[in-house]
Amino acid sequence: MSLLASSVESRALWYLTRGSGAMSLLLLTAIVVLGVANVARWSPDRTPRFVVQQIHRDLSLLALVLIAIHLATVVIDGFAPIRWIDAVVPFGSAYRPIWLGFGALAFDLLLAIVITSLVRARLGYRMWRAVHWATYPTWVVALLHGAGVGSDTRAPWMLALVVASVGAVLAAVAVRAARGWERWEPARVVLVAGAVLVPPALAVWMISGPLGGGWALRAGTPPDLLTTAAASAAAPTVAAIVLPEQAVFSGSASLDRSSAGEAATLSTSARTTDPTPLSLSILLDGDQEPEGFSVRSGTVRLIPPRGAAAYRGEVTGLDEGTLRARLSDGFGDVIDIAVQMSISSSGQVQGELLIGAVASSEVSS
Repeated sequence: MSLLASSVESRALWYLTRGSGAMSLLLLTAIVVLGVANVARWSPDRTPRFVVQQIHRDLSLLALVLIAIHLATVVIDGFAPIRWIDAVVPFGSAYRPIWLGFGALAFDLLLAIVITSLVRARLGYRMWRAVHWATYPTWVVALLHGAGVGSDTRAPWMLALVVASVGAVLAAVAVRAARGWERWEPARVVLVAGAVLVPPALAVWMISGPLGGGWALRAGTPPDLLTTAAASAAAPTVAAIVLPEQAVFSGSASLDRSSAGEAATLSTSARTTDPTPLSLSILLDGDQEPEGFSVRSGTVRLIPPRGAAAYRGEVTGLDEGTLRARLSDGFGDVIDIAVQMSISSSGQVQGELLIGAVASSEVSS
């Protein structure tokens, strides 16, 4: 697989991981709020209560699917050392074990809630309700997981999402405490205490933890992974570009003769005429002969537009007027090129460039 393809795939997985994680938090928040509304027997005007119940169940199933996608993309991406077992068994990962473990725990709890809801008639109301209380800790550990592991924790939009989620759940809990459990005062006290204490505790933890300096190391990121990430951040950004399979070019050439005899260097500088122009530089060392120029060795550079990595390599052959070379951009992407060109007496160059990708098996061999 070429660097371009692997880069696109890795970036797609990264975006899918982030998007599914953020959407999972939103869905879990909606599930908690609708669950509270359902228990309080609330529904919008002219809307039957069973509609609220059905939406609540459907969102739970959707959240379970999104969390599964989130876990799968994290493992498949391979950037962090996260195994499949770490996605379901909490606190055993080599990567941020506590905060990643909260994510696995949230998945397990939600899975238990959904399964017991589907077989509620067989379990009985009391057993179902006892398991359903896990909705609240599921939301809490999911929130802690997202803040402790997420790469977007410091982003304004993510902070806004966290604040909105916390505010919505606390508002629902406050309404539930005000309307329910008249005969069970301890439950009301616990909910009110949680609504009062959770926001400042969460704010203090966020400021001193995920929003503070050195959180990645304190959270349990392996030091070698931090070193790799730092090196990647320090490296220049390489833009991905799709190279054409065929292009026409024009430019100029010059011949520098050696004072030692017939040895000479032929240098060519040209540019393709396609919408995304490429610069082609060819430097050939050889001998000036009566019938032309005999090539001994040479180097070729193919330079994409500004911001993309340049390809460099050695000439691998010259047959029947076609120059061949294998080039690499230094990041793992290798191409073969074939150049056919003609040079006029005035030094003007015209020709055709053919580009072909090299399979990874060819590169390794």
